[in-house]
Amino acid sequence: MSSPRPPLRILVVQPTGDKVGHHGIFTVKLCQALGRLGHRVTVCTNRIAPGPYLDGPPAFLVELIGNGALSFDRFDRALNRSPLYYYWGYYRNSYCVTAAALAMCRTREFDVIYMTDVEFLVASLLLRAHRRRLPPVVMEVNAANFTFRDYPGSVLRKSYKVIQREVFRNTLGREIAACAVLGEWHQERLKAQLRLPASFPVVAIPEGGDAPPPAQDRREARRALGIDYPGPLFLFFGVLRKDKGLETLVGAAALARGEDFRLLIAGFPMEYTRQEVMRLVYRAGVGDRVELRAEFIPEADVPVCFAAADVLVLPYTGMYRGGSGPLLKGACAYGRPVIAADVSGMGRFVERHAIGLVCPPDAPQALAEKMKEFLALPVSAWRQMGERASAVGRANSWDTMAQHFSELFAQVVLAARGPQ
Repeated sequence: MSSPRPPLRILVVQPTGDKVGHHGIFTVKLCQALGRLGHRVTVCTNRIAPGPYLDGPPAFLVELIGNGALSFDRFDRALNRSPLYYYWGYYRNSYCVTAAALAMCRTREFDVIYMTDVEFLVASLLLRAHRRRLPPVVMEVNAANFTFRDYPGSVLRKSYKVIQREVFRNTLGREIAACAVLGEWHQERLKAQLRLPASFPVVAIPEGGDAPPPAQDRREARRALGIDYPGPLFLFFGVLRKDKGLETLVGAAALARGEDFRLLIAGFPMEYTRQEVMRLVYRAGVGDRVELRAEFIPEADVPVCFAAADVLVLPYTGMYRGGSGPLLKGACAYGRPVIAADVSGMGRFVERHAIGLVCPPDAPQALAEKMKEFLALPVSAWRQMGERASAVGRANSWDTMAQHFSELFAQVVLAARGPQ
């Protein structure tokens, strides 16, 4: 694979670059890799901090919309107590940042637009309004949840998703030239949910990951976290959302009490409060087994959490429709085996690469049995799983992801220009 020549002028639209989670990291890492390939990348966003995620200066330009007024921080903090306020912030940012980005196309030349984390209904309506002045658009779709059954929440939310789907699907092949998804599972489901013709490109591009860092001493990492325990440590890492399966995990820990282990839960409590997580833990009777870090984990502290752990646990619920990012950014980036629920494309990923164990979702007893099975394995088997995970991480770097996007962008630009 090689980068198309001449370099492309790429406009990236990211309305929530400072949102808690992977959003800013994904955008920064991908744009940096695209810039290293020689593309001229401009990121139109609300607020983003490239520095913590890069080893050198940014290889892309950043256009901040709203001069800081569109920061998403207060909406992240309000999600638990005021969901409507949170969603208003998401719609506001999607509209303001996307509208400003599309307006830029009147005065600047871009070859392709890449949209990520934009609300689909808002994006669809704005693209229709600007369609005569735009280069081809590639839309990132992170979750295949465009049906009443697949979308979580109330009947009202599910009904809205169906309306959103119909508006969005009518832009595909018109205002939107292609969709990028994170894996084969999403590719298959999205084509069916949106009733897409075979000719419309839905391209699976796995999320990138960093090269495994130098190995850190397990005891020192635990000492840094204040964990005084030498035995097996399970790690649950990531934003605490309802579809991440905390209840299943805590229930499994209770069912596996006869085993010798500890559990580290680390991540920002987006859809829980710290007190709610504590109640889950103590109600299950595993307060003495759980180390809780229900807080935002700074980028510099993430390797410490993984270095302290022996295995990553992803007990996600059957409603999870996201990608394999938790595997590539977690288990594969830090060389750790994994126990994962068979949801989205994660079970398929784990089994294909033999990097851990798989169990059904929403089943505490099944997860407890897999935890016991893992603990019964020799440490050499843990090490081999971790080594395979590291190899997968090296094969799915940000540079590899950028190469795939370069090919996709070149294809849609060529198609838009027509026969030469």
